[in-house]
Amino acid sequence: MSKYLKQSAFTLIELLLVMVILGILAVTSFAFINSGFNIYSQGVERQEAVAQARFMLTRLAKELRHAMPNSLRLSCENNCGLSQCLEFTPFQSATHYTGYLPNTAPFIVTAVDFELNDLTQPSLGDWASIYPLDPAEVYDVSNNKRLQLTNFVSSSYSELDQWQFEQAFAQESPAKRIYLLATPVSFCVEGTQLYRYQDYGFNSSQLDAVELQATTGVKRDLLALHIENNLVNNAFFRIGDIALTRNAVLNIHAIMAFNDNEAMMFNHEVHIPNVP
Repeated sequence: MSKYLKQSAFTLIELLLVMVILGILAVTSFAFINSGFNIYSQGVERQEAVAQARFMLTRLAKELRHAMPNSLRLSCENNCGLSQCLEFTPFQSATHYTGYLPNTAPFIVTAVDFELNDLTQPSLGDWASIYPLDPAEVYDVSNNKRLQLTNFVSSSYSELDQWQFEQAFAQESPAKRIYLLATPVSFCVEGTQLYRYQDYGFNSSQLDAVELQATTGVKRDLLALHIENNLVNNAFFRIGDIALTRNAVLNIHAIMAFNDNEAMMFNHEVHIPNVP
């Protein structure tokens, strides 16, 4: 019987060959898994960009449905630099007045009771507006298209209320509409972000983003990130012309970035249905 038993084993070359093959398989598998992960990650970011744009556009459209007629204005239309602001004045309620507007004291306007339609009742100090034809007539109080309420009497036995003001309104409304106003609101694109401003009051000249931030008591809320509009030649907001069937159209052209080097464009029109 032989003193040495015959044994089988791998040679060094075979071990090296196996290691090379396993390495190739590992690299290939990692590349495949990493590719799948990247596709999934890009899909998630794309969905987030779409969801953010949908929220932003829905919020704008919802608020603009209650915009006072002819109250929309832009801080700039072209060559906007680092920011562009859209301002409008929402209204709380609207009703119709009866007869003709008084032109001598006491300046009392008789209007249909808000409670008939479960609308917000006026309070002393609230602002009312009748027949503004451009933004200046909404924001500049000297035009007498926006007046402050000094007294309000809600009748308990009729369907008419009495609104009293310190002076006369400048012009009759053909439809005899009177609007109870809220305070102005601004949406500002600042770099890659969209902010909403409120509680800064009426100003005859529109405030830009820097001036709004410096205003005492202003409320500032972040609405969107990753906006890639070049405001110098690609404005975020544009206001369309007034037509017989609408007060105005706001065009929103948003470019939203995602995945570092990709972007999606959203074009949205918001029709302002209210007329003076």
